Parts: sequence; C-alpha cells; structure tokens
Amino acid sequence: MNTKSFEVLIHSQYAFHKCRSEVHNYEDCRQTTQPIPKDPRQCRDKARELVGCYKEAERMHPLCLAPFNDVRECVFKSDGNIFNCKKEAQQFVDCQMDQEKYQDFLSLSTDKQKEALQFDFFNYRGHFDKYS
Repeated sequence: MNTKSFEVLIHSQYAFHKCRSEVHNYEDCRQTTQPIPKDPRQCRDKARELVGCYKEAERMHPLCLAPFNDVRECVFKSDGNIFNCKKEAQQFVDCQMDQEKYQDFLSLSTDKQKEALQFDFFNYRGHFDKYS
C-alpha cells in the first residue's frame, strides 16, 4: 500500500474543510449556461485565492503531528477506508483549526486517554462498516 496517498487524503479532508468557501467561489466563477467553457482568465483571481488557501492549509502545526499519525495509522489499517476513521480525522482537523484549544484538550486528558490508540479492524470488521 502507498501511504503517501493516505497522507494526501488526510490533508485534503482538512484543506477542503478550511477552503470550502474559496472552492465554491471558484466553481461559481467557472459556471456557465452555455456549452462553451469560460475563458480561464476570467477566474484568475478566484483561482489564486483557492491556491493560496490550499497552500496555507498544507502547513501542519507541530502540535498536530500526533493526531495526524493516528489518522494515518487508522487509514492504513482500515485498508484506505477513511469512513472508519472519522473520529481521528475530526481530531486532526480540530487541532489544525485551533491549536490553543487542542493544547487545553491535551492538558485535561487523563493518562488512559493519552495512551497510543489501537486499531483492530480485522477482528471487528462488522462494527466498522461505513454503512452502519
């Protein structure tokens, strides 16, 4: 398995969450009622805003390395199914959105909560189904 694709998937989840309005603005600019596509130069400013937002979203705060690794391990052990790792992915997004709040969350955690996460999707396959 290629773990680089998992990292791209995890970062794209956060980047789309952060840059949702820029994506919608760019797509609205590209929309046309005619079968002929618009000239790309008309949406250059919106495209630059979108690329700038994605570039900023790719920077990862050092505090968020642990939740990122948890999501990466979870996705790897669940054979690339990110639906099984919603909780871990949301924790990574929360860390990226507000580092101070995540730092407070870590300081209030118990020792049991700070232990390494265990992912066992083989024995409990029926409990981690994306349709459940």
